[in-house]
This record gives sequence, structure tokens and C-alpha cells, in this order.
Amino acid sequence: MLKKELSLEKFKVLLNHFNDGVFLIEDGAFVYVNSVLADMLGYSIEQMIDQPFVPFVYKKDRDKVIEYYHARLLGKDVPQEYEFRLQHEQGKLVDIRINVGVFTDADGRQTSMGTIKDLRESKRNMSDLARSRRDIESILNNMPDVFYRTDINGVITLMSPSAIDVLGYTAEEMLGKPLADFYCTPSDREMVLAALQKNQGKASQVEACLKHKDGSLRWILTNAYIKIHGGRAIGVEGIARDITERKEMEKRLIKFARYDDLTQIYNRRVFYTEAEKQIEIAHRYQRQAAVLMMDLDDFKKINDNYGHHTGDEVLKDFVKICKDSMRQTDFIGRTGGEEFAVFSPETDLDDALQLAERICENTRVNRIHVDGEKISYTVSVGVAILLKTNDSIDTLLSNADKALYQAKAAGRNGVRAYY
Repeated sequence: MLKKELSLEKFKVLLNHFNDGVFLIEDGAFVYVNSVLADMLGYSIEQMIDQPFVPFVYKKDRDKVIEYYHARLLGKDVPQEYEFRLQHEQGKLVDIRINVGVFTDADGRQTSMGTIKDLRESKRNMSDLARSRRDIESILNNMPDVFYRTDINGVITLMSPSAIDVLGYTAEEMLGKPLADFYCTPSDREMVLAALQKNQGKASQVEACLKHKDGSLRWILTNAYIKIHGGRAIGVEGIARDITERKEMEKRLIKFARYDDLTQIYNRRVFYTEAEKQIEIAHRYQRQAAVLMMDLDDFKKINDNYGHHTGDEVLKDFVKICKDSMRQTDFIGRTGGEEFAVFSPETDLDDALQLAERICENTRVNRIHVDGEKISYTVSVGVAILLKTNDSIDTLLSNADKALYQAKAAGRNGVRAYY
């Protein structure tokens, strides 16, 4: 892992310093919440993880929230940002605004993710803010979001000062120029225009990519509407929020939720999930499949003799050996400290044994250089294939583990199969 990348623990610390709550939901249950969200509702993080999200929603708001959740997973056009109430652990209601989206990975797994803003304090202040026009103008000039206005031809006629924080341009630099000039591609601008046309002159929560003055990309979330005067359209007004940090966070959260932090392969939970999908396909089409359970021999001695840093390098080196030995359709996961598993679809016992022997031999002849030390290590492998129509991943891993035990008992650095 590159030193410049945030570690999982550092990234969690970063999320815990956000002003808003942050969450990830899979299959209707929380798989991640930051401390801000837990504190907002009076729970610990541990009390919320793996719990269905619905019971945390105030009962009178549940129908709407559930409807939006399922519709969003189906790709329907529902609000990404809206308000409702959550139930505090002590029974009181918490007014919140949620900003939520759905990420679908290459394997079709859907993750709902977003932020939750506590509105209790802001709602108490809204009436005070509305009393003075001068205060409203001050908010416009100092708000982090960008307020903009164009004429009917898309030329910028008003831009809030916050544009410089988002795009690097002063408001004066942008006035008189087509707003289209600042979009990354014509299609980004067209998405906003299409939303305005589709929704009777109002565009809500449209994401688009803009170009920063320094050449970098910025993601914004915009709400806009067509201004009407005398019965005809005279331009467009809108508010754009910089969501670049959120977009980067979404990528990292998905990565941390699915991959082992050290080796960058599937973690145990995701390996199980993906393997179960492949087994279901194998049963449906009467295909074969195999699982390899692998354990590095005497790995504790490496940590004891060379230190845990060297042990980490050995683990990453072994993963590379496995990937170089596998087919593209095979996948690997880290199931324990120095334990790994490979799932090999459409593979019979002979092919699975050949793969296991290849990994075992490539590991045996390999030498890794760490801090001037030339280190060798070996691996023991247990192999199991689908034997019955009701075999599950638990069955395969259990059988492969039994074969792995036989390989260990036979002196390590070898392969055994479960029959």
C-alpha cells in the first residue's frame, strides 16, 4: 500500500471529525457509521453496526423513507436530499437532512451511502435569519455553496463570491461568460438542462463535473430553476454545492468496506458473498467449482525473526504470487491473519490441484528482499470441489480446511485434496 494513501484507521478518524453523520447501508443494514451519527442518536457505533436502519427512523416517516430507499436501489428518480426525523435512543425526535446516493460495483452489489445533517439547531435559527434582508444578503455572500444566475442564453449574470473556493475563479472573472465553458464536458451541462426540461423548470440534486482554474476536476450538486417574468423564461438561477470530497470519500469507503487494508484483496465477508454467488450459478447450470484454502507455513517465525513490517511484506508478496498463478475468473480473499482462500469457478479437481501446486511451487522458489534480507517461505494448500447440489461456501471451506490440515500434518509445503 502506498504511503500516501490513508490507512483505514486514519480515514475513520477523519470521518469522525466531520460535522455531519456518515453512513453506509447494505441489504438494509448499517455496515458503517461514524461517531457523529452515533452520538447524534445516543448510541455507540457498535450498537448501530449490522442493525437495520428502519427502526432508527421515526415511525410516521418510515413509509416515505423506505419507499425512497427501495426506489433508489431500482434506479428510479427520487430525491437524494430530503428531510425527515430519526428516533433518539432516549425517545426524542431528531430533525435531519439526508444526502444519499447508491454505488453499484462491478459485481452488482449496491451500497447506499451518504451524510446526515442535524437540523435541530439550524431550524431554531431559521426564523432569526429570515427577519433581516441584510442577514440574508450576508449569508449569500459568505455561504460555502455557490449561488449563480444566467440569462436565457446561459451567460453568467450573477455569481456568489464562494465561486473562488470551489472553482478558483473570482465572481468577476466569471461574469459575462457562458456557464457552459466551465463544465468538464457538454454532456455535464446537458444533464442540468435536461433536468430543467423534464421537471417543469426545476432541476433537483443534479451532479455534474466542473473545471477548476488549476485544471483539476470539481464535482458539484446543483439545484436550479428557470426564472419566469411576464410569462416567459428569462434565465436560470441555482445553487451548487461542492461534493468533490464526498465523491472521493465514496470511492474510499467502498474500497475499505470490501477490501483488506493490507493486501488490497477481498476481505473475509466479501469473499464469502462473492463465492456464494458463484456457487449459486454453479448449482443452477450444473457447473463445477473449487476452493483453495492456503496458510503460510511457520509465519509466526517470520514476524518473530524479522518483525511485523517484514511479515506484512511477505503477505503482500504471497498475494502477488497467487494473482500471477490464477486465471482472470478466479478471485482471492484474505480469511485470516496468514490465511487466504481462492475461489475458482468452472474448475474440476485436476485443474484445482494444478492451480494449488503452481501456487505452492511458485511460493517455494520465490525469494523476497526486505531491508537487505533475502527471505524464503512456503505455503500449505487444501483443495475442495463442489460434491453435492446443496454444498455451500461454508461446506467447501470446511472441506478445504480439512485438506489443509492434512497438508500441514504431512510436513507442510504441500497440497492435499478433500475427497
